[in-house]
Amino acid sequence: MTELTPLLKASISFAYIGAFVFVAAGLFLSYRQGRPHALMLLCISAISFSWIEAPYDWAMYAQFPAAIPRMPSWWPLNMTWGGLPASVPPGYIAYFVLPAVIGVAVGRWIIKTFQLRAPITLLIVGLAVGTLWALIFNAGLGAKLGVFYYGRVIEGLALREGTKNQYPLYDALAMGVQMMTFTYLLGRTDSMGRTLVDAWADSKTKSRLRSSLLSIAAFIVIGHILYLSVFMPHLVTKQLGLVNVGPTEQLFEGIPNQPL
Repeated sequence: MTELTPLLKASISFAYIGAFVFVAAGLFLSYRQGRPHALMLLCISAISFSWIEAPYDWAMYAQFPAAIPRMPSWWPLNMTWGGLPASVPPGYIAYFVLPAVIGVAVGRWIIKTFQLRAPITLLIVGLAVGTLWALIFNAGLGAKLGVFYYGRVIEGLALREGTKNQYPLYDALAMGVQMMTFTYLLGRTDSMGRTLVDAWADSKTKSRLRSSLLSIAAFIVIGHILYLSVFMPHLVTKQLGLVNVGPTEQLFEGIPNQPL
């Protein structure tokens, strides 16, 4: 496949358009609030840890069509077999922020309707929405329709195991945990509209600028710690040789399959 199909074009458009919409909304809300809004902080956090996608792909044996534009060779840890797609950094904003927004909307409706406690409800709803989103996007749009494939999976833990359309279910859980935390960070606010991180930052300094910088730094650190924590089990299982089930056919024309 040397030309972009309509599906690939739509997938790439989702990354760039989604990122633009959420960043624009985040900037507008931040202007109105007089400090970085939680939506903007999530956008910053998501794109900041997008560099981990490449080693994540390598550990998961994820591959992409040759027609997709790639990041330059200097991209940090560019370990994706065939190169990391250029749409990944902005795509992380669209991919991780959208389910968080949905999770907050659903979670707050449930909290209001059934008078449930906010923290646990946001976490449960965030995990459920995030896992479902990963199943729809990664297992459906990705592995089933061919936007990307997983060359190897752990035996007994995948959909359509042994075919090129196989999907590792543990990936959905990992993404669900990440989006669960994003849902909580976005939806758990005080009477002043501040996130827990904002309240913590305000307690450390009286300067609005310094508080804003502390919030940005904290969201970046939280995003990295969380994503690295869900990545490490994938890395360990790969290094132990447990990720070894997959098709023998070539996944994409022009790109040999990633070796074991």
